[in-house]
Amino acid sequence: MQVDEMKSRLEDKIRALEKEKAALLEEVKQLKEVVELSEKAKSLESEVDKLREEVKALKNKIPREFLQELREVASTLLEEDEEKREECQSCNEEEELL
Repeated sequence: MQVDEMKSRLEDKIRALEKEKAALLEEVKQLKEVVELSEKAKSLESEVDKLREEVKALKNKIPREFLQELREVASTLLEEDEEKREECQSCNEEEELL
């Protein structure tokens, strides 16, 4: 009887250890993924910061008057585009009525 009890305890212990091993392996996998994602985020943040600095430096090299002209041209183009969209919508509405 003692041998059967010892065998049963050992089998229970093995099952518990296998279950804990599987849980730990899954946790290790997830933690590795978190570390990889964290490193990627840091790398991207660094790249974005460098690009922001480059954009700022380039903008500082462009005369202010020219930048203002570009904004005005862009604004005019956007307004014209909006007018065309409105015209197209009214054309579509007229076609639907016919």
